[in-house]
Amino acid sequence: MRLATRALTGAAALLLLAACSTGGDGSPTDTTTSGSSDGGAASCEPGALETLTDGTLTVGTSVPYEPWYVGEDPSSGEGFESALVYAVAEELGYAAEDVVWEQVTFEQIVAPAAKPFDLAAYQTSITPEREQAVDFSSPYLTTRQGVVVQGEGELAGATTIAELEGARVGVTASQTSLSIAEAAWGDAVELVPYDDAGLAMQALSNDQVQAVVMDVDQAVAASTIYFPGTAVIGTLPDGGVVEQLGFVLDLDSPLTDCVSAAVDALEENGTLADLRTEWLGSDDIPELG
Repeated sequence: MRLATRALTGAAALLLLAACSTGGDGSPTDTTTSGSSDGGAASCEPGALETLTDGTLTVGTSVPYEPWYVGEDPSSGEGFESALVYAVAEELGYAAEDVVWEQVTFEQIVAPAAKPFDLAAYQTSITPEREQAVDFSSPYLTTRQGVVVQGEGELAGATTIAELEGARVGVTASQTSLSIAEAAWGDAVELVPYDDAGLAMQALSNDQVQAVVMDVDQAVAASTIYFPGTAVIGTLPDGGVVEQLGFVLDLDSPLTDCVSAAVDALEENGTLADLRTEWLGSDDIPELG
């Protein structure tokens, strides 16, 4: 999703989010706790961590895009996940210059294979299926599904899901947005599946659908940066489904407990809340009644 040539890259990244945000079976997940390493207790003292390279914290990510990363360089410290990585690194005793970024594919992040990174930060949902292949830290974000419409269209003022009945609604095929939209509306709307969220947003811009359901944080970025003229009007009721994002580590990594402890400390001291407010901007999006 980035403007001009960036717009194509950004749109592709927006589309990638669908692959990142659900389990392999496409069903929503109710994950309230994350996996932790069974590889034995590890010391979390600075300098004692068993990282790939002594004295260095190697972080994996894929195509940088907003609001998770700002600009083409994930090491900028700008964007929610970039800023979060440096906050976690500080908790673990690493200076910013001791953080090294490794470009990987999303498949490398979740695959059951040795990792070229100590931890990965790429909007990866914690699912029972993935926990068989990799470790997850404590969750750093609980996501919701946002509803995007044309900013000056007839649905722009909708405050309830009932007001969208009869609409054509774009969703990502076999992903959380589809399952939650089905639970919210049943047959009251026509759900139109797309291979990725970016294609759904393009369809909205071309008046092929009247609304799109997608992760609310990405929806805010999509509507304000990549698809001007659209707006997020609210979030869908979650129906008891909780979807959470966490750092990914190698299965049974000796670092998992330490990274989780760092995330927990940032949650407790308010840093995570501050980062969410600064970079995600979805706190004020209401739930549709």
